[in-house]
Amino acid sequence: MATDGVHTHTHTRTLKLSSSEKKAVVYEKKWRLHQPDGGWRCDLVCTHVSPLLLRWRFALLFAASRLAARVNMSGRRGALIVLEGVDRAGKTTQCRKLLDALQREGHRAELLRFPDRGTAIGQLINSYLEKKSNLEDHTVHLLFAANRWERVPLIKEKLQQGITLIVDRYAFSGVAFTSAKPEFTLTWCKQPDVGIPKPDLILFLQLSPSDAMKRGDFGNERYENRHFQEQVLRQFNELMQDENLNWKVMDASQCIDDLHQEIKSHTEKVMEQVGDNPIRDLWR
Repeated sequence: MATDGVHTHTHTRTLKLSSSEKKAVVYEKKWRLHQPDGGWRCDLVCTHVSPLLLRWRFALLFAASRLAARVNMSGRRGALIVLEGVDRAGKTTQCRKLLDALQREGHRAELLRFPDRGTAIGQLINSYLEKKSNLEDHTVHLLFAANRWERVPLIKEKLQQGITLIVDRYAFSGVAFTSAKPEFTLTWCKQPDVGIPKPDLILFLQLSPSDAMKRGDFGNERYENRHFQEQVLRQFNELMQDENLNWKVMDASQCIDDLHQEIKSHTEKVMEQVGDNPIRDLWR
């Protein structure tokens, strides 16, 4: 039938779902020529839906929602946000506050910490940091780098899925801490991490070692002494001279909530900027 350029064809069919179902589903198909370019659209209308079909429909919707959670439908990648600083600067606290804030606002965000003490390499590092074992300095540095490399596939996968990663310490800590030791150079210390994903933003929590010493649990782990932390801070300052990296220095001595708001503001700007930009390699 045709009326004023609209063509309608109706077809009715019955599908028997199973022998246990007493009711059938009746579909009415309507084809309409309604678009300016003459395109056809099929409208499928259910005049009656059985309980079993509804259950199937809800199961399919649930599966689709799970799939959507894994697939980045927008095409935008996530941002790689790193928090750095001397020991007890408040990095872990600020990472958790940032994660909670982003997730509350509907952003897809996850937290990573280095060293990742849950892996076999991480367990060796943990034993060393807790002063339960001793390792040669070159070996320790390479273990820290290997611990980051074993998470590179995961980091890239998450970013491509549109998930923003908040990272508590990264390669910069590894380089600063090792190069603070005698006879180690920044150049040598950077080499094992060349090629890992380059952060979109590095937030450096600036705190003097004397102030860090006043915070809880300072001194429980290896390297937590004032003299060494001063050396580490100098090395961080050298690393921050690299204009190819997006460093932002934060005053970590200020109120926790004020610092959080500053960190969140910088993070949200970068999240908007990354778009579909490719993931770059660090120090290349």
